[in-house]
Amino acid sequence: MITINIDPVAFTIGALEVRWYGIFVALAVAVVVFWTAMQVRRGAHITYDTVFTAALIGIPSGIVVSRLLHVIDRWDYFVQNPAQIIGAEGLTIYGAVLGAALGVWIYSKFSRVQFGYLADLIAPGLILAQIIGRIGCTINGCCYGTTCSLPWAIVYTHPDSLGPLGIAVHPTQPYTQNK
Repeated sequence: MITINIDPVAFTIGALEVRWYGIFVALAVAVVVFWTAMQVRRGAHITYDTVFTAALIGIPSGIVVSRLLHVIDRWDYFVQNPAQIIGAEGLTIYGAVLGAALGVWIYSKFSRVQFGYLADLIAPGLILAQIIGRIGCTINGCCYGTTCSLPWAIVYTHPDSLGPLGIAVHPTQPYTQNK
């Protein structure tokens, strides 16, 4: 079994906790932008301005739709706690990808960038970004699976982990898109 004793909080700034999950998600987003910019350097038929403008539109739209889908998914909780709709924890990867794609698609309609071409350039970077994000999710302890006795089961031992402490669970984070 694999024991994870990493504090999911990388550091704090005052009352703000910066989690490894957030660091890895930010790194994943940076990788997508860097990947796409590298395609321009390799001769893709778009400009760096297009890449960075698409990122400036896609990132916030991805965050908004990601949060929106999380709230919809957990509506029973948020209807009882409406103050936590904005600013509380919780995002969805499918909402982030959908929101970013929608934002970039709208941008492509106004800028005359071919959305399909840009999506083809971005797609391999998204796969790499997904891998990076899953590492953060695994450290965080969220999205764990059911209890099991597999040799690759994960046991969380840090008291701040979001996973169950001392219980071997199925390591769903590395190979699924849980929410």
